[in-house]
Amino acid sequence: MVKGVMSAEEAVSCAEAGAQGIVVSNHGGRVLDGMAGTADVLPDIAAAVKGRITIFVDGGIRHGEDILKMLALGADAVLIGRPAAVAAVGGGAEGVKLLLDTLKRQLMDAMMITGVRDLSHVPANIVRKLD
Repeated sequence: MVKGVMSAEEAVSCAEAGAQGIVVSNHGGRVLDGMAGTADVLPDIAAAVKGRITIFVDGGIRHGEDILKMLALGADAVLIGRPAAVAAVGGGAEGVKLLLDTLKRQLMDAMMITGVRDLSHVPANIVRKLD
């Protein structure tokens, strides 16, 4: 598993080196000012390595709708870091359970609104980039 992949070229290198998965992550955007977001680079990465290695994504996922968007952009799975840590510090196990229940409800609502019935088949056309 390799974390911090932010380009298709890096993803291909990871796959060729034998990585079983990658985490598309800009480390919370704190690395360089103005760095691209994970949603910006995810479609190109997915086009390059989808099906060859598992694609995880983190960064900026705060709502269930964000989870659905990342799956539509090509992620196989979404990681929830900072929100879970904040929930754990603020509310312990109950806080984390509340967060996960909330994310699940929001994700299910987003799936219903967009007509997505199965998380393993989230169509890219539910996300549109606005100029």
